[in-house]
Amino acid sequence: MERRTAPHGHDEDETPPSVLETLAGLDTETRQAITEIIVLHGQFPAWAVWPPRRGRPWTAVRPASSQVPGPDLPMIWVHAATASELVDQMRRADAQLTVGER
Repeated sequence: MERRTAPHGHDEDETPPSVLETLAGLDTETRQAITEIIVLHGQFPAWAVWPPRRGRPWTAVRPASSQVPGPDLPMIWVHAATASELVDQMRRADAQLTVGER
C-alpha cells in the first residue's frame, strides 16, 4: 500500500485554503492581477503570462508553432499596458499561427 505524504509544511489532515481565502489576504491590485491571469490561462493555455510589475507591462509568451517549447524553438512575445490589450495581441498572434499552419 502506497503512503501519500503531505507537501512540506502541511499536515496530512489539514485542508488547504481555498483560492478565494488565499486571494482575500492580498491587496486589491495583486488580487485583480491574479484573477486576470487565471482567466487568461483558461482562454489561452498555450501562453505563459506575467502581470505588470515595477513599471513593466503585461507580458505573454508562447511557442511560435504547435510544437512543444524547446531552447531552439522560436517564441512569440507580446507586451501591453492592460490585460484587455494583451488579450487582443494574443488573439492576433494565435490567428496568424492558425493561418500559417494550414
